[in-house]
Amino acid sequence: MRQLLFICVILPNFCFAGVDARMLYIKAVEGFSTCGNALMPWGGNGWRPDEAEKPYVLQAKINRTKMQTEIDEAFYAEANLEELYVALTNDFYKKTAYITASLKKLPAEDHSMIWNNLFEIDKDARLIRNKLVSDFRLHAEIIKMCADGLNDPTN
Repeated sequence: MRQLLFICVILPNFCFAGVDARMLYIKAVEGFSTCGNALMPWGGNGWRPDEAEKPYVLQAKINRTKMQTEIDEAFYAEANLEELYVALTNDFYKKTAYITASLKKLPAEDHSMIWNNLFEIDKDARLIRNKLVSDFRLHAEIIKMCADGLNDPTN
């Protein structure tokens, strides 16, 4: 009886652990996507935009100038945005470290499911970039929201 109880309680946890890790990772990337896109142009020397992203990056830099002169000169300084992007990325990696460790143990077919979902998130990211291009005040609000979220002790 004890073995049957063990099988009924423990075995499903092993089967669903991979699914949980996959979904947790996808949700984490989804949560990071808006902030990551808003701050993308200030990713520093290690990051280079691809051809599709270049028009967004150029407009985002124009937006930053508008943000700096019309909203908050100190906060929207290039150095501050780069520092915020680095902090945001480091926070993302720290929060997902245990998930990515679990993902490395999953079979290859699980990884392809994750990548398919991430491609869908990237489609949404393009829409976000288009909106940020057209509205520098929205862009500024999102960056500020991301900074506040990073500094929120409950996260």
